[in-house]
Amino acid sequence: MPAEQQEVIGGKKNFWLHSEADGFDLTHPATPTCPPLYPRVLLETSKARVAIDPAKSALVIVDLQNYFLSPFLGRPVDAVGLKAVDKLLQYAIPACRKVGIQIVWLNWGLTEQDIDEMPPTIVKGFAADNNFNGDRRIKGLGSDIGAVELEDGSVIKGGLVLMRDQWNTASYTPLEEKHQPQDIWIHKNRLSGFWGGTAIQDVLTSRGIRTLIFAGANTDQCVGSSLLDACMKGWDCLLLSDGCATTSPNFAKQCIEFNSEQGWGFVLSCEDLAKGVDGMQTAPSIT
Repeated sequence: MPAEQQEVIGGKKNFWLHSEADGFDLTHPATPTCPPLYPRVLLETSKARVAIDPAKSALVIVDLQNYFLSPFLGRPVDAVGLKAVDKLLQYAIPACRKVGIQIVWLNWGLTEQDIDEMPPTIVKGFAADNNFNGDRRIKGLGSDIGAVELEDGSVIKGGLVLMRDQWNTASYTPLEEKHQPQDIWIHKNRLSGFWGGTAIQDVLTSRGIRTLIFAGANTDQCVGSSLLDACMKGWDCLLLSDGCATTSPNFAKQCIEFNSEQGWGFVLSCEDLAKGVDGMQTAPSIT
């Protein structure tokens, strides 16, 4: 479509292109009049078609860690977070590997200084966590989990709650098995990984990443706050609805999805992402 028939959305340094026929172009060419960039992945989201540049995109997986998901810590074996993990393993992660979309693991990983400076409201929130089977409970941030018995009967140290380099802060084991050396690991110390206290902004900017595809848990807490902060700082934000999960009531999830598709960005499924990757355009269509 000729450039004059496209609407420019945004400013001179950060803009999208839009047309009724083609939807939203999030590939970020140098200027609105530049030729279309290829390769591009066309995604059918809940509201519109979106084109992204895989080289400028990242899948940001938030807080899918042993602490929150592992049945060996007493977490429910039918937890909603495990369903999100299944969708990521089946569709989203293989799709990103296929076209070189960067994968970022954005996870809790505290230091002693973080513990000393933690706001009371966050400490209170973790103290209220009761998403465990039976009577099992884990004390607050930085406390010692103690011994953990794995499926094969072996016993390991669970480590200090959400501190760096512990078993409980590692990615949930089925996800950890899919890690690759080129992946990025970012420690965060608040619900949002984009609030300003992490290295993620510099890391993404240095790699030219403009578009972020969010997944993880909880949808309405760490995922939602990270997505909103990233949106306010100028990244394109897409939410994988079934690649996220929350223990909150369903209306909390619906609120994040509603705002994500209305004002913060776009919403799609993990399978939608995979379908878009399978149909990636490497050159203009010949008509």
